Amino acid sequence: MRRSVVLLRLLFLVFIAYQEANAATLSGFVRDREDGENLPNATIAFDDLTLGTLSNADGYYAVQNIPAGRHALTVSYVGYQAWRDTIECVEEDQIRLDVELRSESIRIEEETIVTADRLQDELRQQVSVTSLQAKTLERLPSVGEPDLLRSLQLLPGVQSASDISSGLYVRGGGPDQTRILLDQVPLYNPAHAFGFFSTFNPDAIKDITFYKGAYPAQYGGNLGAVLDVQNKEGNRRRVSGRGGISLISGRLLTEGPLENGSWLVAGRRTYLDPVLAAVRRTGVDVPDYYFYDFNVKVNRSLSDSDTMVLSAYWGRDRLDFALDPDAETYFNILWGNRAVSGRWKRVFSPTLFGRFTAFFSEYESDIALSFFETPISFGNQVRDLTFGADIDYFASARHTIKSGLQLSRYAFDFASSFNRQSQFSLETNPLLLSAYAQDDWQITPLTDLRLGLRSSFFSEGNRTLLEPRFSLSRMLQPGWRAKLAGGLYHQYLQLVTSEGFSGGDFWVPLDESVPPGRSWQLVAGLEWEPSQRYRMSTEAYYTDLDNLVVLDNDSVADSDQTRSENVFKTGGSGYATGLEVFLEKRTGKLRGWLGYTLGWTRRTFPEINEGRAFPPKYDRRHDASLTATYSLGKWIASASFVYGTGQAFTPAAARYQLRDPATGIFEDRALPAARNSGRLLPYHRLDTGVRRSLSLWGNDAEFYLQVFNAYSRRNEWFVQYDTEDPATEPEVVKMLPIVPTFGLNFSF
Repeated sequence: MRRSVVLLRLLFLVFIAYQEANAATLSGFVRDREDGENLPNATIAFDDLTLGTLSNADGYYAVQNIPAGRHALTVSYVGYQAWRDTIECVEEDQIRLDVELRSESIRIEEETIVTADRLQDELRQQVSVTSLQAKTLERLPSVGEPDLLRSLQLLPGVQSASDISSGLYVRGGGPDQTRILLDQVPLYNPAHAFGFFSTFNPDAIKDITFYKGAYPAQYGGNLGAVLDVQNKEGNRRRVSGRGGISLISGRLLTEGPLENGSWLVAGRRTYLDPVLAAVRRTGVDVPDYYFYDFNVKVNRSLSDSDTMVLSAYWGRDRLDFALDPDAETYFNILWGNRAVSGRWKRVFSPTLFGRFTAFFSEYESDIALSFFETPISFGNQVRDLTFGADIDYFASARHTIKSGLQLSRYAFDFASSFNRQSQFSLETNPLLLSAYAQDDWQITPLTDLRLGLRSSFFSEGNRTLLEPRFSLSRMLQPGWRAKLAGGLYHQYLQLVTSEGFSGGDFWVPLDESVPPGRSWQLVAGLEWEPSQRYRMSTEAYYTDLDNLVVLDNDSVADSDQTRSENVFKTGGSGYATGLEVFLEKRTGKLRGWLGYTLGWTRRTFPEINEGRAFPPKYDRRHDASLTATYSLGKWIASASFVYGTGQAFTPAAARYQLRDPATGIFEDRALPAARNSGRLLPYHRLDTGVRRSLSLWGNDAEFYLQVFNAYSRRNEWFVQYDTEDPATEPEVVKMLPIVPTFGLNFSF
């Protein structure tokens, strides 16, 4: 904790060292003219000076040390018309200039060129980061409706566990190694329908920032990747809305102006309930299931310098399955997330911007089942109460400093019972204090360096850790850029998952008996952008992992031991390394990308596989994806193809019989081979879709038809053995066949 305080004190000393007030300062917000939304990462550049910057996550920017005189200014953002004007600067003047950009008009019949200033790429420093907009997601083939997590699985280095999983396995890491944020609030289980859909409403998403590795110092708590999703803040100009109806769900979003601000309400729900009820009346045993989610956001400017944002999210899944009329045999499960947050944003001075946040996030899962009049229950709850402050300081034309402090109070509750008798119970309330400082330094007009340091204190074991981060970006020649990034990362919380049924996942903190997981990451990249139309990038990565844990399935079921060393197999290590290639066509009637990953992932545990290294199930040697969209008038056709090396699994090496000394009965057993020494057949799938825009009662609408797994490839999921009948061949469980769906999107 003392290190965190010292870090902040040093940061403020740096602030003072950078103070320069002998020239003019220009600052303000960059917004969308149509709805008033802030535009992050917009480029602000003086055409006649080597001065410029990017707007921060809230659309705010500041440029210092502008010499006196008249200067030409350009503000640009990808997908928007550039804003150009001249400004008159007086020495030591402080100029406030809020800029509104107009979205590019999209003419389907002609080739559309997106305006993007090259300075934006020259100032962008981070490797392994992808920024997506909601419009990109809408065009990709999907199952029923656009889904954020499934779309990210089409990027190189990202894969899924199965057709029904929207979980992210990034660069050889499990789902718990990726931190998922919604408006800066962590979601501990971002899935609906057992992982088939994500919790993100596609209509409410504003933009997505996805760090596949070597992420910067403002993030922490996970060994691998970060997904940062920002929802819209609401239309400040007029009341509007949009929604959609598919075969399984309906969704609706409305937004509009509020006095000096805006509001947004969005909801989504399945309507399978009556369909499943009708099927049950025919005598077929099917469960009763539904899910819903709900987003609310209120945004209000208290003054030119102060803005208050309140937001909330609720999401629930419920499944009830009675296997007999007397309900003595049943299976019920309820799981979901809820989150509430408040954020105060203040411009303290033209060069100092602050955010102060408080949020509460909760994930709970309750499972109740009964067989032969014997009830069994599992309950899991994670609560996260966090207070945080972040400061952006535009110190000079070459330095932008970011810093922050965050205090989190967790509450973990897990309990299980058998026949109404308690079997296992865990209650713990750890504290996590984190602080970070980061300097974005433009060393030369062609070279950018980002240096960061994060410090954390975790009350379980009273651990204090320091995590250095860096990234270096160098423009080699026009169109060519080299990047290098790395850092140290730790993880205190551990996800226990079945990987096939997300509703039963639960989180536990690692206590003082086990050191936290640790990873060193190093990523090197080379980008080539010959024109606005094409872009190619290659990245090589290496991640060294230590202090890994995995659930100990050999422990006694009714054990009351709750220490991490008793619950997990510990002392694991490993690595992930690979090469990614990404080719993208960004403009024109035909757009899309081709991604390829060559990767290796290994794990080693003293108690597993006789201490020999083995590939985890998400190790893939080859992984490729191809996506394309083609616009022709009112029609848009899309397709995506994915291919991957077969999933690793543990085959049976032999069968043997074991005699029970109590009964004298021989029981068949399967002798496992080396862990994950077998491979399923390669995975491949083609998804297609077509959309047509139309007018519905004078408003824009769109009809779509999607086909998931167009040639009905039954990919292999896992293998199970029937030890009761030695003559039975192993059963290979298949994934989904072809799944067609259609729906209607509308706006008003």
